[in-house]
Amino acid sequence: MKSQNKSLMRRICVLTGIALVVVALGLFAFWQCGLTSSQQQAENYVNTIKALIPEPVGTLPEARKNNTMPTLSIDGTDFVGVLEIPRYESSLPVCADWGDISKYPCHFSGSVYDRTLQIGATSQRGQYDFYREISVGDTVFFTDMEGNRYTYSVTNIRHEDNADQTALRREDSALTLFVKNTYGFDYIIIYCNVAG
Repeated sequence: MKSQNKSLMRRICVLTGIALVVVALGLFAFWQCGLTSSQQQAENYVNTIKALIPEPVGTLPEARKNNTMPTLSIDGTDFVGVLEIPRYESSLPVCADWGDISKYPCHFSGSVYDRTLQIGATSQRGQYDFYREISVGDTVFFTDMEGNRYTYSVTNIRHEDNADQTALRREDSALTLFVKNTYGFDYIIIYCNVAG
């Protein structure tokens, strides 16, 4: 009787273990599929934005009477621009509303026109997945919805405990990108200044 109980328990444990592995593999596949879908959707939004705005023209940021960045609404989501980092073949739509941070990079604070723009994102594939490789000197482009294309150069990269305004704002940074490090508890903050 004891040997039958042990045998039955062994079978139950093995079957439970197999079931858990199958569920884990299914969840992983579902997660990967979602990431690929988000990346593809981001590419589609970039292509749509580029088709709808004027042909990009290089310019320098200058303060306006109204520094509010114009938006373009696509499928119910408002975008303020396209962020490009050619070295990593990264071209990303930038949402106007901070609440969409889980899907695409988002405008956090400031404006491109008065050189205070801050954009946050996650490190998932299709967003700031370049954050571990980016280096000082890399070129960054931001194109607004009027077709103005601004060129920046990465000047500094820091690791901070948080991404509050004290950490994000620097006088010598016209564009600040930041991301939560998924492999640690810190934020990677990428400071960029106007190139040229």
